[in-house]
Amino acid sequence: MSLSTTQRARLHAEVGRQIRQSIAGSILFNQRVADRFGLRLTDMQCLNILDLLGPVTPGKLAEYTGLTTGGVTVMLDRLEKADLVQREPNPSDRRSLLVRVNPRKLKKMSTVYAGINRQLESVLMETSEAELQSVAKFFARMNAMRILRPE
Repeated sequence: MSLSTTQRARLHAEVGRQIRQSIAGSILFNQRVADRFGLRLTDMQCLNILDLLGPVTPGKLAEYTGLTTGGVTVMLDRLEKADLVQREPNPSDRRSLLVRVNPRKLKKMSTVYAGINRQLESVLMETSEAELQSVAKFFARMNAMRILRPE
């Protein structure tokens, strides 16, 4: 059974509203975590990017964050001072550096997310495999949008 144009428009609006609510909740929660650790929200997202991508150059971080290279340098100085990242020589280009998270510190920081992760796992366990496949496909397509990745 297919939806009418009106029903589909309502469903699109509801999905958009749910996405906005999820983004707002995530940003506000991450701001509280950042405050707890004396960091900025952008610092937290830099750590997230490094955790997802692995070691990258400061230039790549500038692309992903939209910050200037100078802004990335200041951010990395804060993160390095907090012992959350380390800069090391890039083995494939001796003129550049790689930035790597300190996994020990990141693990300690991730304990703050334990409650949310338990709730998420509970929701995932209650969700059918077909629904999970649809959700994974949906988010993969959203993450492929230019706004969510570097140019």
